[in-house]
Amino acid sequence: MGLNLLSDTARLRRIAELVAQGDGPELSARIDLMNRAIRPLSVLSVFALVASAFLDPERYSAGMLALAGTPWPVWGIAALIVTLHFLTRGPGAPART
Repeated sequence: MGLNLLSDTARLRRIAELVAQGDGPELSARIDLMNRAIRPLSVLSVFALVASAFLDPERYSAGMLALAGTPWPVWGIAALIVTLHFLTRGPGAPART
């Protein structure tokens, strides 16, 4: 599992490099802006999900069961958001002086 995840991450980074070579700075800036907006929300949502599992287990279980009825377009949007999150490059290391 861990090896697959690492190889998938490497593939996504390679795809991101290819996309970055082919697109203009305008598209890269838009993707970066979306990623910067989504990242804090995704981190906070994970914290909220973990907290809800401990604070209100019944409601957490009901929410997980409700996910089974989620329509496929919503799953597609979620997959697109996660893909955009991994396709953007983080800031580079500071220059050594």
